[in-house]
Formats: sequence, C-alpha cells, structure tokens
Amino acid sequence: MRNEGDHRDSLGVYVDVIPPGGTNNPYGCTPLGRIIDTALTLAPGAQTTVTVNLTFDCADVAGALNQSYTIMAVADVHGDDAGACPVLQIQSMTCFNALADDDNDSSDNRATTNGFGVK
Repeated sequence: MRNEGDHRDSLGVYVDVIPPGGTNNPYGCTPLGRIIDTALTLAPGAQTTVTVNLTFDCADVAGALNQSYTIMAVADVHGDDAGACPVLQIQSMTCFNALADDDNDSSDNRATTNGFGVK
C-alpha cells in the first residue's frame, strides 16, 4: 500500500476471501469472509505491506480439488468507506463509487486475484 498523495493520510485496508464453490461454501473451506480490516496512517509517498497469516483448509478436499480461493482487497483513502464495502461486497458498485468519490486516482483502489488452489 502506498500513499500517493501530497500529505499524511489515513487509509483503510479491507481484504475478503471467497473459498472454492463461492460464498455458499459447499466444501466447508476456510477462511471465508473478511480477513483484514485495519486502518493505518502513511506519510506522503510512504508505503507499507499489510500481512496476515492464514491456514487454508476444506472439509471436503476431494470436492474442492483443483479449485481456488478468490482474494479481494481494497485500499480506502481516508478509511471512511467500510460501511459501503461490507464483507464480501468489495466488488459491488456501491463500494466502487464510495472509494472513488474522495480519491484522485480510483484506478488502483481494488484488486482481485485467484490463488491458493486446493491440491
């Protein structure tokens, strides 16, 4: 995460995980939901890494085999949009609009990736 502004700023960081099979979680996989919900303050141009240690597991490994988790992350300038970006709604238009309305560069507020495949 980097503060691209010209002044010290508070930032919110929200990260959600959707397991193989989606939010209905047919394979009993963990984690599911918000895994990071934190705020930090960065000086202009400063950057940092936000990390979490997780254990990925599924009750029905055979059913989830070769499928992957979806990880969604948000950087929220001013840390004021958590209400518009509730758990598992990071990709919603409501969240997108809330993040964009007070940011000069809304192109890098959200990221989504598939990873941590079940083997």
